[in-house]
Amino acid sequence: MNTSTIRLRVRYGETDQMGRAHHAHYLLWCEEGRTAWMRERGASYADLESEGIYLPVSRVSVDYREPARYEEEIDVVTRVSGVRSRSVSFAYRVLRASDGTALADATTELVCMDGRGKVRRLPGGLRSALSKAVSESWDEADVGPRGEG
Repeated sequence: MNTSTIRLRVRYGETDQMGRAHHAHYLLWCEEGRTAWMRERGASYADLESEGIYLPVSRVSVDYREPARYEEEIDVVTRVSGVRSRSVSFAYRVLRASDGTALADATTELVCMDGRGKVRRLPGGLRSALSKAVSESWDEADVGPRGEG
């Protein structure tokens, strides 16, 4: 399967006075989804960084659909949406776990850098593994609007 799904619970500190998750936390949830996707495929960030390979986020986009609320469980579904010689793009769908309602769709682009902060090519093995997992749409990733797949 080309996707990874993690389940999280919206914590009190992530919400505003209305009990809705603050928009910035969606980015943290996506990061959790992305690092889980990588780890599940044997490419943890810790291992990459020990080899001098860094993947900072260079672009992010979030479309908010419905609010996540305090104490709700959410699923973050992650997939690779594109790979280039020096970057990789991920797509995320944040779903309410109880009913599969799409709460947000997001994308990030990460650029490959060395330990000195210089842009470099993705290492061949990593680029190959990422390229094999590319799904250009949620349908192609075999995930419906409810995150089923």
